[in-house]
Amino acid sequence: MGESIKGALVGLVCTTIFYFIPGVNVIAPFLGGLLGGYVADGGFGGGLKAGVLMTVFMVLPGFLLAGFLGAVLSDIPVLGGFVAVSGVIITLILVAHTAIIGIIGSAIGAILAERKLA
Repeated sequence: MGESIKGALVGLVCTTIFYFIPGVNVIAPFLGGLLGGYVADGGFGGGLKAGVLMTVFMVLPGFLLAGFLGAVLSDIPVLGGFVAVSGVIITLILVAHTAIIGIIGSAIGAILAERKLA
């Protein structure tokens, strides 16, 4: 399990860095997952674990921030509700994008690491 956590953290950091590079940000979760799965090096199952953990590590701050903004801005008429709802919707879209593409990349990275050893 330690290698999966290590791979997930590597994937998280790489994905976060890749999100700031224009043009690369579309495939940032795939690249981060690929590197994280390669570090996790537990075969297909280890790559899936690392990808799911990477997603969980990325989801928690997003939902906490969206909830915080929603709570702070909920008292403002019209604009507060709009910001709160749009924050949750944007977070859900980013989570789905990161989860699906990151887990696929992580599984492929772990398979590549496994084949390297063979």
